[in-house]
Amino acid sequence: MSVLLPARRLGVVCLSVLLAACGGDSSDPVTTAPDPLAKYRSQTVQWRDCDPSIIGQEGDWPDAIADRVSCADIRVPQDYAAPGGDDLSVAMLRVTAEQPDRKLGALFFNPGGPGGDGLGLAAHFGELWRNADPDDALGGQYLALSRRYDLIGFSPRGTGASSALICESNELTPQPAFHGDRSPDNVDALLRYSELEARTCKKNPMAPYINTEQTVRDLDLMRHLVGQARLDYIGFSYGTWLGAWYAARFPDRVGRMLLDSNMNFTGDFSDASAGQVRSLQRVLDGIVAPYAARHPERYGLGTSVDAIRDLFGRLPDPMKQLLSENIPLNTSDAVEDAVYMLKGASEVGDLVQANPDADEARIHELIDQDDYATDPQVNETLTKAVHAVATEYFKALAAGPEPIRVNREEATYTAVVCNDAPVNPARDYWVQLGDEYAVEYPLNGGSITGQPCLFWGGANVDKPSIEAVARAGTVLMVQSEYDALTITEGALEMFDRLPNARLVFVDDEYSHGIFPYGTECVDSPVAGYFIDGEVPPRRTDCGGKPLPGDSSTHDARARSLTTGPETETARPSPYLDPERAEEVRGRIGDIIGNQGRRFRAH
Repeated sequence: MSVLLPARRLGVVCLSVLLAACGGDSSDPVTTAPDPLAKYRSQTVQWRDCDPSIIGQEGDWPDAIADRVSCADIRVPQDYAAPGGDDLSVAMLRVTAEQPDRKLGALFFNPGGPGGDGLGLAAHFGELWRNADPDDALGGQYLALSRRYDLIGFSPRGTGASSALICESNELTPQPAFHGDRSPDNVDALLRYSELEARTCKKNPMAPYINTEQTVRDLDLMRHLVGQARLDYIGFSYGTWLGAWYAARFPDRVGRMLLDSNMNFTGDFSDASAGQVRSLQRVLDGIVAPYAARHPERYGLGTSVDAIRDLFGRLPDPMKQLLSENIPLNTSDAVEDAVYMLKGASEVGDLVQANPDADEARIHELIDQDDYATDPQVNETLTKAVHAVATEYFKALAAGPEPIRVNREEATYTAVVCNDAPVNPARDYWVQLGDEYAVEYPLNGGSITGQPCLFWGGANVDKPSIEAVARAGTVLMVQSEYDALTITEGALEMFDRLPNARLVFVDDEYSHGIFPYGTECVDSPVAGYFIDGEVPPRRTDCGGKPLPGDSSTHDARARSLTTGPETETARPSPYLDPERAEEVRGRIGDIIGNQGRRFRAH
């Protein structure tokens, strides 16, 4: 936005410029405008010991990183456009490089969301990479990352251990029924809930300043305070949006940047929500259902892919709601959990519909009276899964009207989404789109109607262009072929618009949040990029890993991979303690995957 100076002031400015052009008096002192951010840039980061409970970890820090972990809080202006006002606090966690004399820099992490708390990512990655096997080629690269980078996690403004955006109201409101119920009353309830959420959050005076523009400025301030000339960064999901925004604002300050599971920066959050609806349905119908049908002896859902795909439509609406909100489709590591939940939903749905007067205790009795597999061990596993779904089903039925309580993650999500980009303001547009999507994408399609940003009042920042991002130079992107939460078609559109970008593409994989994937094809180019500055080819295609019990990978049409990119055969673990590594990878995946689900509207 340009600012017009008063005419008299304009004359003074022009006169001073002319004097300077003519040489003027060289003895005159050269004056420069004071830096409005000077007090923030000059602050000293007070690193201190921090308790593992700050990231929800019980016990002490793992031995691998115990003497390298510290925490700090820095002051940031609430509004970078007017830094003389209120301050906020941003929390940071650092795992120092094992070899500080060979340190390459400080590597920042963001897990996505928006609203994801990335404070713990540095600790989890630090432990994971310190566990790497130095005698393994890939393990040696992980270990080099641990040795040569300070790892820094942070809680973005609004969430985690930073100044929190909390939205609460005393107003009681019933939860809408399943969003696939397109009756006028339920559609009104969806919109009413969204309106209350927006109105509640807008009452918080911090809300206008929770957006990507301000967070990017926080990130740049953190980069400055840790003494780095350029930002080295790994961002997942919304973290790719944050990274791209940073690259557009500070192209000369971008070091080595990995964008993993990409939001399409050529679009907006409405596109992201619509894309997620489509991609989640694609994973359920195209990957999970065929997988269950390939293993009827393990999951008891039969061999008909079409019958498993049709299962969702036969469920009672409350069960559809439960599946819509909870089925884990964000990572192939949880494919068995997804199928177990389908099995539980199918069995409990049939029992509830056949016994409409039965209470929870009776349904559990009926579950114990049935056998779900001839193998005793499989039957025990399936029975537990059915009981678990029944418990969650009746818990959801018992929920009544509650006051609006938007936790800091959800509140930050709403504020960022609504502040970052405008949405179509027409209520009827979202109702009609929800009507269409509820039929085409029944798992989550109707949820597109619930748009808090309809009631926000519009965006308050200007999103940079994709052309501005391209000026930053080489950025490395990683994407899975069927990413369930950030639709791959959008990521490829973004890639096409960034001529200097590089892409590692994982075929026949749907996980959201890929790196570290555990195969040399995927991880070696990423590690080499950060360790040695090696720029991989424009595009590298890698085979995905088979699902449990499969001998090869299968694509969304359940086609065995015979002509595509070669799938790596099973390799030794790159970790000294593989079991512990899988546990830590699970924690990282939970953080990234759970935040990714926040693209889903209510």
